[in-house]
Amino acid sequence: MSNSTEPKIYRLFAVFLALTLVLLWCQTIRASSNVGLSQHETIDWQDVIEQTAENIDVTSRLLRGIAYANLGELPKSLQEFEIAGQEGYIDDVALFVLDKLRELRKTPNDLLLLNCAAFGSYAFGDLAASAEYFEHIVKLDSQNIWARNFAAIVYGYLDEFDHALNHLREAVTIDPKNQYSHLLLSAVYKEKSQYLQAFYHYLQAPDAVKELRDNGIL
Repeated sequence: MSNSTEPKIYRLFAVFLALTLVLLWCQTIRASSNVGLSQHETIDWQDVIEQTAENIDVTSRLLRGIAYANLGELPKSLQEFEIAGQEGYIDDVALFVLDKLRELRKTPNDLLLLNCAAFGSYAFGDLAASAEYFEHIVKLDSQNIWARNFAAIVYGYLDEFDHALNHLREAVTIDPKNQYSHLLLSAVYKEKSQYLQAFYHYLQAPDAVKELRDNGIL
């Protein structure tokens, strides 16, 4: 997908996904916050936010950013992830990625490690691997529409719009009122030159569009 024709919604989520490099610190966050996972256990992200609400340390901010991302509260997530711009941070993350990928080989159904692998693969340009990791997340956490939204974004960059549509259609089946899913559907249908469908889904997302514009993202 060229920069000249890339839909604004994809550019928005590109910024979001790039910032979520901090997800790759998930193992440290898990240990320090006492949030444990079995191989198929889901996370109560709202509880994670409440546990760290009074803390302003790096680990707590990263944990809140992850939680907000999985709850679809993107502006709040971006605010927490501003810490990712600190000098020297990315180099440490790159080393951390390799370690987490090694750990994932031992526990391939660990949702937190899978999130690390999915976002990390995206950040380092391996979109095919990122899509595979998101597919695995969807299988383990099928009701989390944000995993489907993120998978659709990656497939959009791969120009695999039918795969993106499958995930987004399932997302709006699970939650017909999720405006970000509708906004992504609008972008995908526009890419497929199905403008009536694109316009319809765009009209289903007025609050999402306003939120993104108010925060200078769209």
